[in-house]
Amino acid sequence: TSDLVAAIDQAVADGVDVINYSISGTQTNFLDPAQVSFLYAADAGVFVSASAGNSGPTASTVAHPGPWLTTVAAGTHNRNGVGSVTLGDGMTYDGASIATAVGPAPLVDAVDVGMAGADPAEVEMCFIGTLDPALVAGKIVLCKRGVIARVDKSRAVQMAGGVGMIMYNSPDSSLNADFHFVPSVHVQEAEGLAIKAYIAGMGAGAIATINAATIVYDAPAPYTASFSSRGPLIAGNGDLLKPDLMAPGVDVLAAVAPPGNAGFNFNLYSGTSMSAPHVAGVAALLKDLHPDWSPMAIKSALMTSAYDILDGPAEQVIFRMGAGHIDPNAAADPGLIYDSGWNDWLAFLCGTTNGVGPATCDLLEMYGYSTEPSNLNVPSIAIGALAGTQTVTRTVENLFGKPSHYTASIEGMDGIDVVVEPSTLDLNPGGWSDFTVTFTTTTAPLNTYTGGFLTWSDEHGHNVRIPLVVKPVALAAPVELFGTGDPLSFDVTFGYTGDFVAAPRGLVPATTFTDTVLDDPTDNFVPGGPGTISYDIVVPAGTTYMRAALFDEFTDGADDLDLYVYRGSTLVGSSGSGTSAEVVNLIDPVADTYTVWVHGWGTDGPDATYTLFTWLLGAVDEGNMTVTAPTTALIGETGTVDLTFSGLMPATKYLGSVAYSDGVDPLPLNPTIVRIDTP
Repeated sequence: TSDLVAAIDQAVADGVDVINYSISGTQTNFLDPAQVSFLYAADAGVFVSASAGNSGPTASTVAHPGPWLTTVAAGTHNRNGVGSVTLGDGMTYDGASIATAVGPAPLVDAVDVGMAGADPAEVEMCFIGTLDPALVAGKIVLCKRGVIARVDKSRAVQMAGGVGMIMYNSPDSSLNADFHFVPSVHVQEAEGLAIKAYIAGMGAGAIATINAATIVYDAPAPYTASFSSRGPLIAGNGDLLKPDLMAPGVDVLAAVAPPGNAGFNFNLYSGTSMSAPHVAGVAALLKDLHPDWSPMAIKSALMTSAYDILDGPAEQVIFRMGAGHIDPNAAADPGLIYDSGWNDWLAFLCGTTNGVGPATCDLLEMYGYSTEPSNLNVPSIAIGALAGTQTVTRTVENLFGKPSHYTASIEGMDGIDVVVEPSTLDLNPGGWSDFTVTFTTTTAPLNTYTGGFLTWSDEHGHNVRIPLVVKPVALAAPVELFGTGDPLSFDVTFGYTGDFVAAPRGLVPATTFTDTVLDDPTDNFVPGGPGTISYDIVVPAGTTYMRAALFDEFTDGADDLDLYVYRGSTLVGSSGSGTSAEVVNLIDPVADTYTVWVHGWGTDGPDATYTLFTWLLGAVDEGNMTVTAPTTALIGETGTVDLTFSGLMPATKYLGSVAYSDGVDPLPLNPTIVRIDTP
């Protein structure tokens, strides 16, 4: 982490205009060291493009939350390698391929041709050195995708004397036409299982032909890659949209370093590490075209001119691709921009973190900067908890060289009444205007996001579009509070009218485990693999919240440890930032035994001594937290909840929550988590 921060700072000192950051990062922390470095880089006029992460299609996996940088999802393009395999029974299965034809040749399942003593799981996935040449030579091999690089599987087949490979997904994921070592075709799970069944039924008589692939230039695009990380963003409680936009990130053909690519000078790579450089490159071109544009002006131009394929509900599309797929030429003349700067970002942090001093926040508010996170002047609007009604503000500037008359229009937002005021704008060149957007819940379901778009259109052909995502709730309340045992207060906003009850759960002290984990030289987590230690946590019935956490201050150095939580063989949560500040939360976990793994991803020596903290919170009031709250709710109104604490042991980390109801039934939102670290 320190090296990455130093590199960012040095790039800024060198006077660069653009930084590309093809590395994942925090999902939860606006003030992660890299995010803070990018904050200062943006203030220095540097545009930052960062990878959204490759943890899709799971929701809320998007990384790099900072609004001062551009977070990029990965999309498909319209060029694709299309191939197929034909079995001896005449069935043909399509997939991704750039193969030359091979066969007919005997067809075998990797699970049947492993070396004696090899790990069966590694054999099935065709790890290098696990296939028996005596059983593979001259044959086409069926391999399961997973764990190792896709091209390493075909290399394993080649090394064992095989002449072709069929690779199948399990579960379904992206299909990739890689440069393989033997002719190969990549199919989805259903096709793979059908081929596996054919082999099982035919035995030694199974044969296949890998057909010559073709390159097509009309593949439907752009779709978000299945691996691309999605929103909603965890940081900021849903009041900021990430990813910001999408760029090509699937089967990107480019020059590569031959030593790491089996001697190839060019290869096909996929990932948000490919999509972020596209945006960095376009940003450099826009900066050259418009030297006076700020980083946020460039970001705005890219977002407001983006396009997409609406292949599902608007909110799903938006959380996959943000504003849409970049359209570089359209971004050169965006019409309007949404700009922001240092004070805007500090005000945003005032409303989302404890990282800005209260005196600074008070001063910013005195000078008119809003600390409501949804009011940050970005080219998107996100409200993570719409309690009845909420009004947000935005400011736009006319960058076009002529006077322009803009009219607002709304697309989508079913069940939400959206009012834009004013609904028309008349702007001279360089002129700017504020406007408000008021969202009011009508028939939209609670606790489910609704999405759409706001577009400003003028007579010169500009259509300045931004995405909208809001989640109606019965009550808007903080997700989590932190204190040291002194009284705490927080506001809630009501999305209904009626009785209101706020009840304490806990507080419960942490259970701790102190151990020493070895460094993992492979930097590749495998349960029970190098650099791992596990703990079985028995979760009883009635548990409302489980948390496992590591803290930087509870390791013996500058270590980077990660956390993984399994229920049986199923991964149910993980945390892997660039430090040892990791947390995994499970809401209403099923009663069972869970396994928490600590992984020594990067220790500052041969090992790291650490303390793991775990909490199991039920629904019981432990008598050490008193909650005082209003007894009635009025839709759209705000109430204050006060917390006081007693009987807490010193130097202890406690966890509790405040649960909400209408006096009869629980309100449909998660309780507010309360963490108290006593001195």
